[in-house]
Amino acid sequence: MTIEEDGSVPARAQIDPKNRWDLSPLFRDDGAWEKGLREVEKRIQPLEEHRGRIRNSVSGLARFIELVDDLSRSLENLSVYAHLRNDEDLSDTGAQAMKDRVQRTSVQFDTATSFLVPELLLSDEGFLGGLLQKEELSFARVPLRRILRNREHYLSREEERVIAMSSEALYSAPRTFSILNNADIRFPTIKDERGKDVEISHARFVGMLRSADRRYRKDAFFGLYGTYDSLKNTFCALLDGEFKRRWLICRLRRYPSMLEASLDDDEVDIDVYSNLIRTVRDNLVHLHRYLDLRRRVLGLSELHIYDVYVPLVGNLDREVPIEEARGIAKRALVPLGREVNEMVDRAFGGRWIDLYESRGKRSGAYSSGSYDSPPYMLMNYQNRVDDLFTLVHEMGHSIHSYLANHNQPHISADYRIFVAEVASTLNENLLMDHLRSSWTEPEEQAYLLNHLLEEIRGTIYRQTMFAEFEWEIAKRMESDEPFTRELLSNLYLELNRDYFGDGVVLDRGIELEWARIPHFYYDFYVYKYATGYSSALDIANRILEKGDGALVGYLDMLKAGGSRPPLDLLKIASVDLSTPEPIENALSLFGRTVNELEKVLKEGLGMDI
Repeated sequence: MTIEEDGSVPARAQIDPKNRWDLSPLFRDDGAWEKGLREVEKRIQPLEEHRGRIRNSVSGLARFIELVDDLSRSLENLSVYAHLRNDEDLSDTGAQAMKDRVQRTSVQFDTATSFLVPELLLSDEGFLGGLLQKEELSFARVPLRRILRNREHYLSREEERVIAMSSEALYSAPRTFSILNNADIRFPTIKDERGKDVEISHARFVGMLRSADRRYRKDAFFGLYGTYDSLKNTFCALLDGEFKRRWLICRLRRYPSMLEASLDDDEVDIDVYSNLIRTVRDNLVHLHRYLDLRRRVLGLSELHIYDVYVPLVGNLDREVPIEEARGIAKRALVPLGREVNEMVDRAFGGRWIDLYESRGKRSGAYSSGSYDSPPYMLMNYQNRVDDLFTLVHEMGHSIHSYLANHNQPHISADYRIFVAEVASTLNENLLMDHLRSSWTEPEEQAYLLNHLLEEIRGTIYRQTMFAEFEWEIAKRMESDEPFTRELLSNLYLELNRDYFGDGVVLDRGIELEWARIPHFYYDFYVYKYATGYSSALDIANRILEKGDGALVGYLDMLKAGGSRPPLDLLKIASVDLSTPEPIENALSLFGRTVNELEKVLKEGLGMDI
């Protein structure tokens, strides 16, 4: 059960252990973690002895890089365990202390190794280029290539040391936001469709907005945003702190803008970002047509912002218990081959998944793990069809991590965030194809077409609006415009007007949605959902049409991990994101799907709309 009889969120101890992740592959218990942390701290201290000596010989440099990589791997295990324990209950001060301690140890490690890059950069470009050809350093070609490529943005040895020492303080805003938004904030209790008292929570909010009871979803909307309104100044100060951190690092590393600093880490040109926004804005007409269709199907004279998530075919918003979801996921992922399909069973049988909401648990869903651990998944499963899609989404991340970790050495296994959303959204598209072949009645087809539209709307249109908001507030900080809640809310409201059009009533409170979006603390992350989803649509269609011919390239891309630049990785799977074509194709599909849904509703279901 995920909701207690009195409507409250259950404590973690009330969740069946089989539905909680098993962290013992990382550490047996907190005591073993403590011992591991002390061992790593001892190994960090002697690193300073290598200062000034790493360029003496190629073999000495190779040994030092191996030592640093090994310590990094151990710290990764410690950090993953601590953050997973912390996310189990964000009010658990002991778990929070573990996370803080390993973060401080990571700062010590970064400080102790901060001389590596500056000392290498004392050499000329020819020397560094020569290192890439040395057989002894073949295992380290990925980081060495990045150092050579970014040499103009590295600072002196002492400056790099200061930045490393300052990182814990600089990242206080996202940590504080997470605690406030997940553990400390409390939302009101409202009456559900049956008149029962139910506490609003992050995990329940989307379900409330999908309710057929308009009074219920309206109460949920105003209840949630009324709470954010009471804390808007605090959330503004936190976001201000995050962007000041970015702007400081941007200037220190001599980048012209925060966006370019972020994109450069993925070796992505700014045109990819601007092309996305321009292409989406050029195709807003499809979104506006869909929203008008939604208004007509719901029989409303006005479509309010709290009406835009309710399913158009409500009677198919069926419950999907987790065992049923497991079977559906296995069948949907059959096109990816036996190895991938077996991972679904391993994920459940090996307790990779923390399934249900509990009090204090981090909201949302993610996949996370270390090189040596299973690719864990956090869920807040509510037995909805949307949760089924979330499950296969996070399974895609875990499949990607598993294949990369088992086919690359630690130093080149970690893939960039730019490609991270491809495997997850490809899984969603395979699930959609499977369900469309299984659910063949007009009601079922209408439901799935609506779901596909919602996926594209949420992943491309919505995330691009977020990306534009993030870019706009960055530009305003760069031009010294005061960072106020009025600026944030006015800008956010204006973007909502553009993206939703004149056909949606923007109720008071939506201008504060920026306050609850954790991705605004992830440094220009959100646009990658849109580019990743567009890439996934392209690859999924080719796998379904061509079978093994397309599958081999896709799996090779996953197995390559972070061994190549992100755009080059996508080219292994025959996707070219240097042009807007993948985005245009996805939005063209959205437009065709609007037409198809309207036809099914009129001809298949006999609706007079």
